[in-house]
Amino acid sequence: MEKELFSIVPYTSEYEESWDDFVMRSAVGGTFLQTRRFLNYHPEGRFTDASFLIMDQKNHIAAVCPGCSTESGDKKVFVSHKGSTFGGLLTDRKYYKAEKVLMLVEAMDTYLKERFDRCELKLTLDLYSGISLDLLKYCLQYHGYSSFRELNSYLDLKALPDPVYLAFDRNKNRNIEKCEKQGLSFRTLQSADEIRGFHELLTKNLEKYGLKPIHSVDEIEDFRTNRLQRETRFYGVFLEEKMMAAGMMFVFEQTNAIHAQNLSADYTFTEYSPITYLYYKVIEAAKNEGFSILTWGISTENKGREINLSLMRNKESYGSLHTVNETFYKEWD
Repeated sequence: MEKELFSIVPYTSEYEESWDDFVMRSAVGGTFLQTRRFLNYHPEGRFTDASFLIMDQKNHIAAVCPGCSTESGDKKVFVSHKGSTFGGLLTDRKYYKAEKVLMLVEAMDTYLKERFDRCELKLTLDLYSGISLDLLKYCLQYHGYSSFRELNSYLDLKALPDPVYLAFDRNKNRNIEKCEKQGLSFRTLQSADEIRGFHELLTKNLEKYGLKPIHSVDEIEDFRTNRLQRETRFYGVFLEEKMMAAGMMFVFEQTNAIHAQNLSADYTFTEYSPITYLYYKVIEAAKNEGFSILTWGISTENKGREINLSLMRNKESYGSLHTVNETFYKEWD
């Protein structure tokens, strides 16, 4: 195998602009979720950043790897950045050839082995990457990485009928009819007060499971007005002026995909299902805007070992299909 000299540089703020330009313009599997523009919304001290860049012989970026340093028992672990859904090794398209990717993975592996006891790389979903990551997956396997899978679901919006509810099961359509008879309306959230109302709904929903929202209300408002104006949508369902359900959507422009994030409802209204109406109107809005794919996220827990069948059945009742998120891991002696 031809030997190309790659060097590894820990990430510092001086690389912020070049990192983001690389992720969005050159990287296989790169999305806004791996940019510093997104990752830096987290306050200093929330995570121990361990991201790094791999440079070629001309000192150009050949790959980047967003990640954090954590501990598991007595082991020091490198994990794909905990502030994002995806991390992975993001390689330059010009190096996305078997020989080069094998070299890049080898360089990464050597670097991590010297500093950590274990590594976990959560790769970008193929639906967002625009290019199959099968080559990278094989090269990771070649270098001794194992993987686990989590079951995800999505809608092929181009294949949905018009109107979209014809793809839904009978119970969902009955709920939609009830909501329309009650006079529920659907619209974009347009004010800080409405974002606050959405965050309150989300907080109440998560309390049932002993969880808290990942994003603070101020962080979400920053997404809407500043940091992620192009990449986010916020929708709500209202009865007159009372918010009944709401959610945030992430937009992946490279692959014309949109992802439903944190859809929540006021479950005190048991006579009809505002969350069903929100799902319906979000799907309709995404199709009307011309998106190709709408993803719902995973329905599995414990690294894919358990499946939440009620959650999956709910997603399937809207006509959803299936794909997987894949995480590669390796331990060193």
